Amino acid sequence: MTSVLHSQSAPDAPGDLGQARWINRDHSWIAFNYRVLAQAEDINLPLLDRVRFLAIVSSNLDEFFMVRIAAMRRALKSGLAVTGPDGMSPRDLLDSSREKARELLARANRCWSDDLYPALRASSIYILETEELENEDREYLASYFHEQVLPVLTPMVLDATHPFPLLTSGAIYLLMRVAARQDVQDNFFSKADTVLVQVPSGLDRFIRLPSRPEMPYRYILLEDAIAMFAGEIVNGYEIHSVHEFRVTRDAELLLDDERSDDLIIAIQEGLKRSRWGAPVRLSVSSKVPPDEIEYLCRQLDLEPEDIFHSTGMLDLRGLFQLIGGIERPDLMEPPWPPQPHPAFAGGRDLFEVITEKDVIISLPYQSFDPVTRLIEKAADDPDVLAIKITLYRVSGQSPLVRALIRAAEQKKQVTALVELQARFDEEANITWAQRLDAAGAHVIYGVVGYKTHSKAALVIRREPDGIRRYCHLATGNYNDRTARQYTDLGLLTADPDFGSDISSFFNVITGYSLPPVWNYIEMAPTGLRARTVAMIRREVEKHTPENPGFIRAKMNSLIDPEIIRELYKASQAGVRINLLVRGLCRLRPGIPGLSENIRVRSIVDRFLEHPRIFHYHNGGNEEVYLSSADWMERNMDRRLELLFPVNDPDCRKEALMVLDAGFADNVSAWRLLPEGEYSREKPAPYEPIYRSQEKLYQRAVTMATKSRDEKRHHVFEARTATGAGKRRGRS
Repeated sequence: MTSVLHSQSAPDAPGDLGQARWINRDHSWIAFNYRVLAQAEDINLPLLDRVRFLAIVSSNLDEFFMVRIAAMRRALKSGLAVTGPDGMSPRDLLDSSREKARELLARANRCWSDDLYPALRASSIYILETEELENEDREYLASYFHEQVLPVLTPMVLDATHPFPLLTSGAIYLLMRVAARQDVQDNFFSKADTVLVQVPSGLDRFIRLPSRPEMPYRYILLEDAIAMFAGEIVNGYEIHSVHEFRVTRDAELLLDDERSDDLIIAIQEGLKRSRWGAPVRLSVSSKVPPDEIEYLCRQLDLEPEDIFHSTGMLDLRGLFQLIGGIERPDLMEPPWPPQPHPAFAGGRDLFEVITEKDVIISLPYQSFDPVTRLIEKAADDPDVLAIKITLYRVSGQSPLVRALIRAAEQKKQVTALVELQARFDEEANITWAQRLDAAGAHVIYGVVGYKTHSKAALVIRREPDGIRRYCHLATGNYNDRTARQYTDLGLLTADPDFGSDISSFFNVITGYSLPPVWNYIEMAPTGLRARTVAMIRREVEKHTPENPGFIRAKMNSLIDPEIIRELYKASQAGVRINLLVRGLCRLRPGIPGLSENIRVRSIVDRFLEHPRIFHYHNGGNEEVYLSSADWMERNMDRRLELLFPVNDPDCRKEALMVLDAGFADNVSAWRLLPEGEYSREKPAPYEPIYRSQEKLYQRAVTMATKSRDEKRHHVFEARTATGAGKRRGRS
């Protein structure tokens, strides 16, 4: 039986270094977040950008405990856990992962307390302690507390008749030790000595205090303000102590398939249960005394190993809100607004542009607007007969989904495959699915047992010469918000063979049809693994000293054992392999006799690196592919994914430019060493610095500017010609 932690895999072949070939996937995840933390520690970056990176680390750590640590605990409890290819036992994996996470958290805390917190103060941004408040501050807070905070609070007494309650995962709580005042000792107040108060998540975590000329940004934490007025929350008590803590729970979505035939209902019920998953971590302030920590551990059934201390501020995710309310452009990188794509300059008709030529859009350097406009135009165009799309993650105010609803209301055939089990987006996807269904769209909830992770849209339009199909295929989501934060590539094409493939793809996933023989694409789980292995082996077969083979690839994660084995074999055969792997990587590069021809880099910068690009030499007949899938077991075997070629020469050039930039980066790149550690790339003496994201954005600006200049030139020529004609007529 397969564990939730490791997949069973074939034993290592003799003489290929065995378990030493593998980096543990969870340790690799921790290593990735050290690279993110390094951004927060980098004094060369603007201060508020550094604060944002620290908040990202905290958010990522939360997810690590909710997903990976929780999975390890479940596996141990069930007895189904198996040893992975790296040789780590499940118990060793849990212990080592918790310890590495503890070390990461300690370093993040130091970054905040010793570096960023003082740096904010030096920049006139103050997060005040209660003892720093002056009388007018206390008066302001008293008014704010009574008007905005107190009505929302619900104190929960703990005694013989009120057991320890279920605590919301991720919320901050105040544990208050109390005693009845002398004047009320004779009534029920004397029966309680412990009260819990949840810090409301719906209120601003940072309360902004009235500014002063020398201190324009002054804040106090919401939990500190609540602690200040604790006596007014539980009137009649003396407050002996107030300590803050936080619980992280298992976020696994467990569906009860036997109780519900309706997937939406099953997921809604599963979401309710997942909010009360087993506790996996107790986070406490370093000021909480040992006896209180022991009390909380008993109530939550946690061990000392599950306790994580924070110095200073508890839950650094709240820093997202802080930087969102500060208008200090001098403390942030200049904005990089997405640039218009030159292909659509001058308001050209989208259908005409895509019919003439394939178009590739590079996000977030170029605007996501053409994709949104394609669906909006299709919704209102009377010649459009049908729209089909896969939706994995969409924003809460998605203009694209609103266009789909409008199309359905206009009686167009709209088919939307909505993945309800996109982790942490389940509720938003349920809401959109229900709205689409109410509008008359044909809503599909995926294939049982597989997540639909592919990104594909198909517009079917009646034209004078017959039916034409317009396709959008992408490495990223149909999410207008993340389209400004993630680097991704999307292909727009009216190629009939692509149209045929994507039509068949939708038939497969909506009607469970057998996959056809594809013209261009490949899909998981039916053929993507075999296609990937075949293309790696093809490089070995076509490799010669005179015409050496190479593979270049970019992805989020590389952890699939079979694919890694094939890469090792290709390296041993002399094929050069250069990889850009943003996050998890189990492959060890640069090991003599095994992987000396493999190089692995990771880019960590302003935007989240997200494209999957694959470039094969193929004996000189080079091929370039984009995909929704990483080289992970789940993507190859348990998800519906798409791989598609970039056929147009200009589009291929754009995709390869993203690869070229990543391999040339000497500012934001990290090199994976054979030992599994990462070393930051630095420019050699007198070598110009090359920051890939900045270069790609500058190129997008140059292309957009050139397009605008050409448009102005054409307009000027047209006006000049018209004026000359009028003058000739007058003469």
